Amino acid sequence: MGLQNSDELEKCFADITNIGVDHWSPHMANPANTGATEPNATEPEQRDRDTQEDEVGGNYVDSSQFEQESPINPNGKRPPTRVDDKGKKPKTGTAALIQEAVSSIATSANSYASSKQGKYSITEVMEHVVSCGAEVDSNEHFIATELFVKKEQREMFMTLPSESRKNWLTRKYNAKYGN
Repeated sequence: MGLQNSDELEKCFADITNIGVDHWSPHMANPANTGATEPNATEPEQRDRDTQEDEVGGNYVDSSQFEQESPINPNGKRPPTRVDDKGKKPKTGTAALIQEAVSSIATSANSYASSKQGKYSITEVMEHVVSCGAEVDSNEHFIATELFVKKEQREMFMTLPSESRKNWLTRKYNAKYGN
């Protein structure tokens, strides 16, 4: 099994050439000079490798004349550039944005829970049911356990005068169960 799709690969990489100037490639006889040995400048191969002449406009120019510092660090990355953003507020980190969103959600959840619960708790209203004369096993106490799950019913019961609360519970029981 040989190389697959060789004709497509030839199309993709047809214009790519390696002249060995800036890196070592496998087709070169010796690996890149690591500086451990001093090259012999009298040999033609070494001389060509040392001068690294390029053809520019039909003339050969010694590329060592144009040596420049590379903007790329030795680790292969470009140095960081700083752009001054005057007039813009500083960027916030993702963690700060998430913390702000979580705080907002927690505040909303607390306000929703407190509005859902209402002014009066079930325990508080059931204490008033017993204090108005509805005994624990009575019909009035039973209907109160069904009604006061809803905050609107608890608030309605608490707005009534104390002397008419038991009567209201009796009427609610009779309306629902028909006694």
